[in-house]
Amino acid sequence: MLYGGLFLVAGAALLAITYGLVAGGTAMTSNKSVLITRKAGTTQQLPAFPTNAIGTVATSVKALPSGSSTRGGAEQASGAVEAPPGGQAAVVQLLAYAGKVTAVFKRLNTTQAAQLRAQQQSADARYEELRSTQLDTLLTRSGLALAIMALASIGLGWLTAGRALRPVRTMSSRARGISERNLHERLALDGPDDELKELGDTFDGLLARLEAAFESQRRFVANASHELRTPITLERALVEVALSDPNPSVESLRDTCRRVLTASEQQERLIEALLTLARSQRGLESRATVDLREVTGEAVRAVPSNGIKIETDLGDASTTGDPAMVERLVVNLMQNAIRYNEPDGWVTVWTGMRDGEPTVEVTNPGPVVKPEQVGELVKPFSRLDRNGSVAARNSDAEQGLGLGLSIVQAIVDAHGARLTTDPRPQGGLKVAVSFPALE
Repeated sequence: MLYGGLFLVAGAALLAITYGLVAGGTAMTSNKSVLITRKAGTTQQLPAFPTNAIGTVATSVKALPSGSSTRGGAEQASGAVEAPPGGQAAVVQLLAYAGKVTAVFKRLNTTQAAQLRAQQQSADARYEELRSTQLDTLLTRSGLALAIMALASIGLGWLTAGRALRPVRTMSSRARGISERNLHERLALDGPDDELKELGDTFDGLLARLEAAFESQRRFVANASHELRTPITLERALVEVALSDPNPSVESLRDTCRRVLTASEQQERLIEALLTLARSQRGLESRATVDLREVTGEAVRAVPSNGIKIETDLGDASTTGDPAMVERLVVNLMQNAIRYNEPDGWVTVWTGMRDGEPTVEVTNPGPVVKPEQVGELVKPFSRLDRNGSVAARNSDAEQGLGLGLSIVQAIVDAHGARLTTDPRPQGGLKVAVSFPALE
């Protein structure tokens, strides 16, 4: 209807312009005089010509003295020279004839002029009538043609719009049927590679990302539930065993309390790690200048080495972000490097500018990590076993909670940084985090 209305408006404007041009052109033509000619028998109405007067005048002219000038001829006409006999009568006859002829022509011109005016008026009236009739016919037929074309354009526009918008209806119907329970479904539009196809593919990409996020969230909740259930189950079992002993000793009760306290500490660390991961995934609320050299130095002093030799090479490097999160990032890298290390191993910590970006790098020896395993290490609750394989769940407290690199990845994403994890051929990892340069 919209395109039909626009066509109707455009057609009406075109019709008005055409009508104005045609009307203006015919009006200019009507201003031109219409010449009507008529042959009149004027020779039949003229008086008889006096032929004898011509010979008399010719004889009188020959009788004039030879060598007479034009002035002398004028003097003869004034009476200074006497004309030959009969010359004056011939002149009078000629003058009379000329007067009669002039009168006849005047009478004929007046009559013909009146006739021409009458014919001109009649022709103009007829012309105006024909012009008005033609303009009315033009307007009527053009309006009828415009109405037919407007209806045809509305019909064609309806069909074309319906065909063009059919993918939109398909996307709408399919999108209404997609929920969190069937995020694996896609719109999968067919047809030419146009804007609507691109929109459908973009929506499919969004569904794929949502499916991955929901799946990751479900795995995270399941793993967190499992990890929280383990220490709680252990605590309950310890308490039940202690209560089931009819004659408990003080030492057995103290041992049970120590074990319950250890399980509670593990549970506390897990909850704290989950809260840190959640805050990191939420993003930054504010930014401040962060000196990586100073933050890394404090983290190195705060993390227990557990007999591992720690070497530092701290250069100037500053960025913007959350100082507490950046410190947590370095602490997690340090703890991960110390936990997955050799008995007499080492850890090197480096800060400085690399390719114009403030960078912190932690390197350690340890189990050999395959390149395809690197991506699994940053997933929540994924750990590296002693034999070098990645396990999704592990209850060994010495192996950690499996959230260290996941928290690092979340902090990296929140700061717009880049995490690079390179396995060492001899074993271990070289983990580098490059932050945006300080503006």
